[in-house]
Amino acid sequence: MTTVHEAWRQLAAAADGPVLEQLRRAARGEPVIPALYRWDKGMDPAAPAALPFLIALAREPDRPNREQVLSTLAELVGVGRSEAAERVAPGWAAAWREHRTALEPLLADPDPQVRDTAVQLAERARPLLARIPAETEPWLRVRQLQRLGAVAGSADDAARALLTDTLHGATGPDAAAHRLAALWGLAVLDAAEPEHWADQWVTAVLDPAAPAAVDRWWTRPDDDYRAELASEVASIGRSLPPCLAAHLAARLARAAANAGRHELCAAALEAGWRPLLDLPSTGPLWPATAGELLSSPDPRVRHRAAAILAVLGRAAAPYADALHARLTDTDGDEFLDGTTADQARWALARLGDPRVLPDLVRQLTALERENGRGYVRGDPRRPEPYDALLPLHGHAAVLRPQVAQWAREGESHAWPWSHPGARLLAAWNGPADAPQPPSDFEATARGLLRTPPVRLVHESPAPYLRGTWAVTVLSRRGPLSPEVRAAVEHVLALDRRLSWLGDYRAVLDDERLRDTLRRALRGEAATMPPLSHLDETDAELGC
Repeated sequence: MTTVHEAWRQLAAAADGPVLEQLRRAARGEPVIPALYRWDKGMDPAAPAALPFLIALAREPDRPNREQVLSTLAELVGVGRSEAAERVAPGWAAAWREHRTALEPLLADPDPQVRDTAVQLAERARPLLARIPAETEPWLRVRQLQRLGAVAGSADDAARALLTDTLHGATGPDAAAHRLAALWGLAVLDAAEPEHWADQWVTAVLDPAAPAAVDRWWTRPDDDYRAELASEVASIGRSLPPCLAAHLAARLARAAANAGRHELCAAALEAGWRPLLDLPSTGPLWPATAGELLSSPDPRVRHRAAAILAVLGRAAAPYADALHARLTDTDGDEFLDGTTADQARWALARLGDPRVLPDLVRQLTALERENGRGYVRGDPRRPEPYDALLPLHGHAAVLRPQVAQWAREGESHAWPWSHPGARLLAAWNGPADAPQPPSDFEATARGLLRTPPVRLVHESPAPYLRGTWAVTVLSRRGPLSPEVRAAVEHVLALDRRLSWLGDYRAVLDDERLRDTLRRALRGEAATMPPLSHLDETDAELGC
């Protein structure tokens, strides 16, 4: 505390009692993780003042609770990289810019675990360039090469030279892993040009020597599980910029299938799933590849390929017959919800294919009759019946009797307070429930210009939902003003989903909101579309 007296004084003025007491306990060496971040509220407003204090504690090599302090720092910095952090903790960005270099000496710390955390926190290329040649832990050097590509600019000749030298100078039994690590960094370095390194990256992944080399060179000494190439490939959807990850994944999926490397093909499809949910621009990368992979001998590949086509919607139309052939495919991925047939049926429903309409409601509502259902939120899964049926109002003549029967069956465990079948019939019969009316429709619609171009942690959905609703109200009053037209054109140009949901529903709602905004822009009198099913977890996350 003595060494950061001024920071502590500022912190004491900014923090509430519990946080301040937790930091005092951390200063005494107790194994406590200060609660400076909460999943439901984001970063604590005291975090900017706490930053120099935590850094001073982390730099003490003999501190008994150093691991907990570093864990707190890593969490704060990770959250702080989103724009949302500045809204809930003003001053965080300036505090991090001022103090981040104080953590760079930890890149050379004697403890490899501390060096690993320091790599995650590094945001400048120079200290990494100085450290990489001296690194003695192979698994840590992998992380350094990857991080170097992320923090160096495309014009950084020194970083490019080190990565290129590693790529072309790799020799010996672990050369395949060296090349792959260097290509990982180079691809991130040139993330704005995802095609630049894609072919070389795919070749390095498909190198027959790569799995064994990754097992030896990328496994941390204290890990209970060995590093696996397929797991590393699957992780690119979370660890690389989404557009880059999508291009690499799509290229690898096709090449791995052609090479008979089905485990890598499945991993590539897994890596491409999250970018597909996040960025509309990645959709065109997938139809042909996913359509071909429907006939893969690997059930994991068929399941994920059908799930991708289901999310793509109308773009999957050329593969309707191939999807229909999968309606008897009861295999799937053991870690995912449902079967390949479930995903194929939903893909055909998205197309309004008449072959699946007669029995569609009973098939979709099978999950309602199950005793329990497990899934990871953002993974491919069976859609909620309401979500799958909502856009099919054009086929209401066929589906309405089935939906009415479903509604008469009684309580739904998905929506115990209001049966989704009844809600669906109401949505087909009339306009959507409007959000809370804004005080100024013009101002709310113009607010679309201020919406951020990337998904944010704890982002409020109100700018998109309320803004779109305001546009629809204005469209029914007459021509849109130039300012509102500019706002609509801006939001339609964003390469992101106009939904805050984190699974397949983001794509469904994005399609509906974009279609509504386009109709308003063409001068049509638009109405707010009904949106996806929400559950209790969504409400907790900020609905």
